[in-house]
Amino acid sequence: MSKHYAGARIHALRKQRGLTQVEMAKRLGLSTSYLNQLENDQRPLTVTVLMQLSQRFNIDASYFSGDRDLRTISELRTLLPDAPEETLADLASRFPELMPRLVAAAHRSPELADDPFAAVRDFFYDAHNYIHELDVLAEELAGRLGDGVLRRGRLAARLEDELGVTTRFGRSGPRRSFDSSTRELSLRRGLSESQLVFEMSLQYCLLAYHDVCRNLVSELPAGDAQHIGILGLAQYFAAATTMPYTHMLEVAEATRYDIDVIGSTFGTGFETTAQRLATLQRPGNQGVPFSFIRTDRAGNISKRQSSTSFHFARTGGSCPLWVVHRAFETPNRITRQVASMPDGHAHLWIARFVQGQAKSWGVPHREFVVGLGCDLEQADRLVYADALNLDADAASPIGPGCTACPRERCPQRSLPQAGRPVRLDLNRSPETTYGTQ
Repeated sequence: MSKHYAGARIHALRKQRGLTQVEMAKRLGLSTSYLNQLENDQRPLTVTVLMQLSQRFNIDASYFSGDRDLRTISELRTLLPDAPEETLADLASRFPELMPRLVAAAHRSPELADDPFAAVRDFFYDAHNYIHELDVLAEELAGRLGDGVLRRGRLAARLEDELGVTTRFGRSGPRRSFDSSTRELSLRRGLSESQLVFEMSLQYCLLAYHDVCRNLVSELPAGDAQHIGILGLAQYFAAATTMPYTHMLEVAEATRYDIDVIGSTFGTGFETTAQRLATLQRPGNQGVPFSFIRTDRAGNISKRQSSTSFHFARTGGSCPLWVVHRAFETPNRITRQVASMPDGHAHLWIARFVQGQAKSWGVPHREFVVGLGCDLEQADRLVYADALNLDADAASPIGPGCTACPRERCPQRSLPQAGRPVRLDLNRSPETTYGTQ
């Protein structure tokens, strides 16, 4: 296991609490010299000291994780594009109280201003893509419903008995339609058993746990952001009911996260199964931390969530060297890639082309690629790592998108990095389209 140094974080915590090294060392039961060595990164942070810091100062252990700063560093790069990586890392770790204001300054652009979807994405990102209260409620409901084909009937009965909702199956129109005046829930014909349970659970959450969801999104901007957030929470609840946490994690670990096998267990498709895997972060019973993405052929990302160090660009397209683009060329196959980001972190990514059902002749199919990635140090827990070179030095260099990527010599660069002056020489034809100075 690699050693972890958290001197800057410990120093920042001590300054925030107004303590001297002597006072903090006394609270932790350490010598002052040992605390000094910790703060100056001369000693690694041990599990014992981490537990003492968490308990004595009532702070989550993730505060001392280096991954905590990675998204902040990526955001700061848009504000300070010329700053070296180590400078941004030091800034983020030593002055955490200033980071919200600096990140907010980086976001002040017409493209990002008042974006409710971005606010909701940040809400789930900050929660590590795990909503404990709803996940537990969903698992309790799933336990009462039981397994197999009985779930649908039992859930329809609960909707009727508890909420006065009549469920109608086999209707035309959208997948789910609820008439609040007649208390009638209509579900489209042709949905699978798991899809029916998902839609019914979503409606159950919106009615039975509306106040819970509203309270969870209360810190989001009023209006669209809160409405989008409530829908996102209801969808989260529905997935957690269809694939309850404990059973899902047991199957995932037993199959080494084989998505097709897991999906066959719960009757769910590749996309739904992969997205649920990216939420298994219950404290004390965590699965592999994943990043999940869904993108179309044009590179538009319609779904993104992450409980890892991977950070997506807020604006512009995604990196063309990323495996998610190559997967469009290999339908019905999982494509793999070991990729490294500019910050040096390496990840294992898998991607697969998924296609929606045909509606009628001449109507285009919905076509996407779904991607799932984890930190390289977790890769051996996945079946997809077998017979793959996991050497970080051999990883494919990718980035968060051209406008946010500092790689100057990338042959696929289509736009210069935002915020840095472009270097043009009318007397030369360089190999790369955009140089910077």
